[in-house]
Amino acid sequence: MHRRGGKTIFSINHLIKMALTSKKKAFRGAFFAPTRVQAKLIAWDYLKHYSRKVPGMKFNETELRADFPTGARVTLFGAENPDSARGQYFDQVFCDEYAQMDERMFPEIIRPAVADRLGGVAFIGTPAGMNSFYDLYEKAKGDAAWYTCIHKASETKLIPETELQEARNLMTEDQYQQEFECSWTANVSGTVYGKILDKMEEKEQIGKYPFDPAYPVDVYFDLGISDDTSILFIQQINRAIFIIDCYSNNNQSLDHYAEYIRKTDYPIRNYVFPHDIDHREMSTGHSRKEFAYSMGMKPIKVCPKLPIEDGIHAGQLLLNRTYIDRDNCKKFIDAMRWYHRKWIDKLKTYSKPVHDWSSHYCDAWRTASIAIRDLDFNNTVPPQQYAAGLNYNPLGDN
Repeated sequence: MHRRGGKTIFSINHLIKMALTSKKKAFRGAFFAPTRVQAKLIAWDYLKHYSRKVPGMKFNETELRADFPTGARVTLFGAENPDSARGQYFDQVFCDEYAQMDERMFPEIIRPAVADRLGGVAFIGTPAGMNSFYDLYEKAKGDAAWYTCIHKASETKLIPETELQEARNLMTEDQYQQEFECSWTANVSGTVYGKILDKMEEKEQIGKYPFDPAYPVDVYFDLGISDDTSILFIQQINRAIFIIDCYSNNNQSLDHYAEYIRKTDYPIRNYVFPHDIDHREMSTGHSRKEFAYSMGMKPIKVCPKLPIEDGIHAGQLLLNRTYIDRDNCKKFIDAMRWYHRKWIDKLKTYSKPVHDWSSHYCDAWRTASIAIRDLDFNNTVPPQQYAAGLNYNPLGDN
């Protein structure tokens, strides 16, 4: 939810409604903020204001607790001390700005506390990068038992357009996108694919797109030894590209990846490697391509060597007709969101992409993008007729 969208007011009023209408005996509601001071500043006055006209209400200022005449109770907590909520049960919990909370809060404290009463938990907040809140959102998107939604300022119309324009004039575009348009990647300066993935989310190109047994699978590699070797499993169905699975590891030889691919039981059509697969090892005199072939990885396709920027451009264009399976490809999605360039203040420009944990999957995507564009995967090109001598006539003999 965007800034000033009424997240806290909604949370408190929903807890009050449940406290008055729940059929559960001794209903217990909880509101968690990053700190107890924040909980008191942002929610305590709302809790008293919206419930004070209920006959028989009692408020405990010390414990930040509202006791209802029905026997229900709503309490405010600070997440800076996770253990303060241990040993209690809850029927409904709201976690406000979960990204700023201790990551133990939900799995260790809150989730067990709602188990026996079959309680509910709601997480609200404004995106602030790829943190625990982002991880939870991505996990929930792929789980039918969870409900997720994003409310942008441009869609809710809760803030006047003139005010939004004033904010936009004073903020950078990335700051505005994060605070008012709920972008997970806006704070990643120089992101290469992040904004495209945001649009893919809106178009539902990231979701449940599992393996289709009616079509073959092509495997695309980014090779590394001490660095990660990353693999993408892709199906081409008509013009659409489906990324159905991914895998990454390090300090492993090619036979490890050959065995992993065999265990997937995917019907592999082609093994597609970057150009450096042809490099020969000084110790053996053999290339990694020859070794891969001996491991059963065939047929092998070698992606042509192109400048990095050409490959990135090809990758950006191909994403327009690409669909990604969220369940199997979370690590790939995270890498694509994070992959970015560094701002060079002295030159007032961005550098080439930063080489970090996200590079390997993005390099595998670059390999895939160039290969899909430039290679013939179905071996449909007719055999080339080679000239015999200088008298070769391409039109045939007269």
